[in-house]
Amino acid sequence: MVNVLMALQVALGIALIIVIMPQENKTAMPSQYGAEGNQTYFKPKGKQAFLNKVTKVVSVLFFLNALALIIVTK
Repeated sequence: MVNVLMALQVALGIALIIVIMPQENKTAMPSQYGAEGNQTYFKPKGKQAFLNKVTKVVSVLFFLNALALIIVTK
């Protein structure tokens, strides 16, 4: 059982990296400090919205699997 959970943890970690990497980098620095500012008033659309949802799902699964690994190994 531990080996299955460990393999799943590795797969979820790789999936998390793959989902996070193509997301757009948004700066939190406002325009008064020289950046262009952050458009947080607009909801993401299309690919960005999909990647945000998948990131949330995969991160929750990663966390739950980590808890399961802790419980099983004790």
